[in-house]
Amino acid sequence: MFVFEVLLPLIFIVAVGFLTTKKGFFSQQFVGEVSKFVLYVSLPAVIISSLSSIELGQVIHVNFMLVYAIAGLSAMTVAILVSKGLLKSTWTESFINGLGSGMPNSAFVGFPVVLSLYDGQFIEAFLMCVLIENLVFIPLSLISLEFAQGRSSSISEQLKIVAGRISRNPIILAISFALIVNITGIRLPEFMTEGVSIFAKTSVALALFAIGGALGQSLKFEQFRRIAFVTAMKLVFFPLIVVALLMTLPVEGDLKYVLLIFAASPMLSIYPILGGLYQQQRFCLNTLIITTVASGLSLSVVIAITTSS
Repeated sequence: MFVFEVLLPLIFIVAVGFLTTKKGFFSQQFVGEVSKFVLYVSLPAVIISSLSSIELGQVIHVNFMLVYAIAGLSAMTVAILVSKGLLKSTWTESFINGLGSGMPNSAFVGFPVVLSLYDGQFIEAFLMCVLIENLVFIPLSLISLEFAQGRSSSISEQLKIVAGRISRNPIILAISFALIVNITGIRLPEFMTEGVSIFAKTSVALALFAIGGALGQSLKFEQFRRIAFVTAMKLVFFPLIVVALLMTLPVEGDLKYVLLIFAASPMLSIYPILGGLYQQQRFCLNTLIITTVASGLSLSVVIAITTSS
């Protein structure tokens, strides 16, 4: 099944990172520096390359974006509330659970599956997902996590600290820069756009290699109930919310099935890297691996529905 043809190369890169680190070819410091490179260079390059060149007026399908945004925010909100209320997690753990439950891996899993299934069509669907993820899901998640880290005595002081952290966050800075370039129509020098494009191409391999390397240093599965909860929220609850919303916010043609494919994808591949900023890397690593493997089933169900319709 071609779903696993998409997933296996990703798993292979993680395995290479795991084995080379486990055998001592690379140190813990090196893996940490690779993660930092992804966060501060590769991922911002992906965002700038995608958002700065999108023709916003030509790719917008309002219902598609509304369903994707509402479903993702719903999954995040329910995950946060259940984590805090029933699982008795801290606010930081709850927001990390929310990020994993509502932020699909559209770039490295969903998009390749769509391209394979529809012979290169529906690129605009991927661009819309990128917009929602970078303008809604990631900023809200990071802002929430920064508030959860607050140690100040007053709200005003906490707001200042959060604003300062957010203003230095490379992802937020990349989104802001890309939108300015897009809206103003500024033409970046060719050497800069080509350089950013080259950096962007490193993001997949380096992010997955860093994940494998971190696993090689500390492979220890734990918090099984929490992992199972986030996996179920991402692969089951999120797609079901999409199905429910499509009844009131219809999306025409095969585009609705494309939306389901993105919804049934695992969480973003840099989940452990972002989690590492809040001392949640091991949990995020374990959850990412289990959810990515399990997504072979969720995606297969969606594709079966798609091909039988």
